[in-house]
Amino acid sequence: MRIEELLKSYEDATKNFLDAAHKLQPADLDKGPEGEWTPRMVVHHLAHADAYCLTRIIQVLSEPGTTIRSFSEEALAGSEILAYRTAPIEPALALFAATRSETARLLHNVSDADLARTCQHSEYGELTLEAMIIHFTNHPVGHIQQILDAVSK
Repeated sequence: MRIEELLKSYEDATKNFLDAAHKLQPADLDKGPEGEWTPRMVVHHLAHADAYCLTRIIQVLSEPGTTIRSFSEEALAGSEILAYRTAPIEPALALFAATRSETARLLHNVSDADLARTCQHSEYGELTLEAMIIHFTNHPVGHIQQILDAVSK
C-alpha cells in the first residue's frame, strides 16, 4: 500500500531529524554562516512549521476541500516574541516530536484512497493529501544537512 510507504518515510525523517538535533551541543546552537539560519533557528522553525502541518492534516482529513493559507517563514523567524535566535530548543524539540507523533497516528488511519483528498492552498492551489505528506516528509530532511553544515564550519 502506498500509505504504508509514505508513513515509513515520514517516521524515518522524523527520527533522523531528532537524532541530528539531539546531537547538537550548546556551543553549536548559534553557529552558521553569516546571514543564514543557525541550528537553533532551524529547530524552532521546524517545530512551528510542523504545528502548521498537523493542523493542515487534520483539516484535510476532516474537511476535504478546505482552504489553508500560507505562512511566512521569515515573519516567524524574525518575530522577537517567538525568539528563534535565543529561545532554548528543548521545548521546540518536544513540540516537533509531539506533532510528528500525532500526525503519524492520524496517518495510520488513512487508506490509499484517502491520499486523493485535497485542500486549497492559498499560494499553491489544490494539493492532495499525498503531496502534503511527501512535502512534510522532505521538509526536515533538508534541514538535517543545514544543521550539519552549520556546525561543521
